Amino acid sequence: MEEDDDLNREEIDELVEDFKAMADAGESRFFDSDDLEIIIEELIARFDFTYATEAVEHGIRLYPHSSIFRILKVKKLIMELEIGRAGRELDAIEHEFEPTAEFYLEKAFFYKMSGSEQDALPLLKKAYRLAPDDPEINFMLGGELVKKTDYRAALHHISFALENDEFIDEQMFTVSYIFEDDKHYEEAVLFFEQLTKDFPLSKGCWFALGLAYSWTKQYEQAIEAYEYAISLDEETSTAYFNIGNVYFEMKDYPRALKYYQETLRLDDQDYHAMSGVGDCYFAMNQYDKALECYHQALLLEPNTIDAIMGIITILKETGRAEEAEEFIKKSFSISPQSFDLLFDVLPFYEEEEQISKMKELFQLTIKQLKNKEDFLKFFTIYCTANERLCKMGIELLEEYLDDEEVTHVLPYLLAALHYLIGNISEANNYLKTALLINYEDHKMFLSLHPSLEELTVVQNLIELYHPN
Repeated sequence: MEEDDDLNREEIDELVEDFKAMADAGESRFFDSDDLEIIIEELIARFDFTYATEAVEHGIRLYPHSSIFRILKVKKLIMELEIGRAGRELDAIEHEFEPTAEFYLEKAFFYKMSGSEQDALPLLKKAYRLAPDDPEINFMLGGELVKKTDYRAALHHISFALENDEFIDEQMFTVSYIFEDDKHYEEAVLFFEQLTKDFPLSKGCWFALGLAYSWTKQYEQAIEAYEYAISLDEETSTAYFNIGNVYFEMKDYPRALKYYQETLRLDDQDYHAMSGVGDCYFAMNQYDKALECYHQALLLEPNTIDAIMGIITILKETGRAEEAEEFIKKSFSISPQSFDLLFDVLPFYEEEEQISKMKELFQLTIKQLKNKEDFLKFFTIYCTANERLCKMGIELLEEYLDDEEVTHVLPYLLAALHYLIGNISEANNYLKTALLINYEDHKMFLSLHPSLEELTVVQNLIELYHPN
C-alpha cells in the first residue's frame, strides 16, 4: 500500500501514535484494516518491533479470516532475523489460506534471507501471475531476472515498476549490487544506459549508471552521471561522495577532497566521507591533517576500518611502530569488531617474531563474533598464502575442535592447511572425519585453494565417502 495513494507522512505518524497510545493504555479498539496495515508497515520500517508485534496480533484478532496480518507477521519475523519462526508461520498460512500475491512475495523474501535464493524466482512468477500490476512484485522479479542475466525481461519489469511507483527509484541501488556481486560490469553499463534513456528524471537510475561507469573505469562518464543525479536532487550526498571516490581513483586528490567536504556539508555524520578527507590529506603527504580527520571519523563510528588503517599506516611510515601497535590493540578492544579489520592489519604482523601478536588479535576478534564459521573460512584462506601462516592457522584452529558451532566445518579447514604443507597423513584423517559428518561441504573445502582439487588422494577420498 503506497503512502501517496492514501495518507501523507503527517497522517501516517498520527495513525502510528494513535495505535501506540491505545497499546500503552492497555485498551483494544477497532482499526480499519488498511489503516492497521499501514501502521504495521511503518512500525517495521522504524524497527519498532515491540509495537509492531502488538499491532500484528491486534490485526490477527480483528481480522482472523484475512491472511494479510499473518503475512505481515512473517515480514516482521524476517526483519527480526527469526527465520525459523518465519518459515513455520509461512507453512501455517499456506495450509490455512488460499495463497495470494502477497504470500508468494513474502515467501520469496524468506527464501532470499534463508540462503535459498534459487527458489525465489518461481515464487515471484506466481506472485506476478496473481498481481501483474503490482510495482513491488515487478521490481523484485526484475532483480531476480538480472541474476539470471535475462536483461530484456528484467528491463521490462523494472521499467513497469518505475513507471507506477515513484518510491522504486530509491531502491535502484539494489539492482546495482546484483551487477556488482556478479561482476557483470559491462552489462550494467548497457542496462542503466537504457533505463536513463527511458527515465531521464530518475535519480536512482543515473546514480546506478555512475556506479556502472566507475566499475568499468569510465571515470569522466561516471562523474557526468553522478552530476546528473545531483541536478535532480542537490541534497544527494552519496552522489557527491561517489564523485569524490572517482577523483580519488584518478589521483586528483584536491578535487576528491572538495567533493568529500561537500558530502560532509550535507551530512556531517558521514564517517566514510570524513575518512575520505583523511585519505586525500594522506595522499598529499599532509599527515597531521590526515590523522586529525581519521580520528574524527572514529569519533563518528569507532569501527571505521579505513580510518583505523590510515592511522596505523601513518604511524608506521613515520617511524612510530610502538605507537601503531598500541593503537591496533586499542582498536581490537572495541566491541563489536568487524573481522575485516583483522585481515587488514595481518600484513603488519607477518614477521616471524610477531606471529604471537597475530594470534592475540585473532583471539580478540573471534571472541566478539557471532558468525565464527565464516570468519574461520576466511582466515583459513588467508593462511593458505604460505607455509608459515598455514602452521599458525593449524595451531589456532585446533583450539576450536570442541566448539559445537564449527565442528561441522573445522575438519575441512584443518585438512586443507595440512595438505598445503605436506602433512598428508594428518590431512587425510581430518578429511575423512569431515566427509563422514558433513559430506555436502566438500565443495567449500575444494574452494579453499586451487591445488586441493588436483590432489589424487583428495579425489579418491571424496569418491570413497560419497553417500550411497
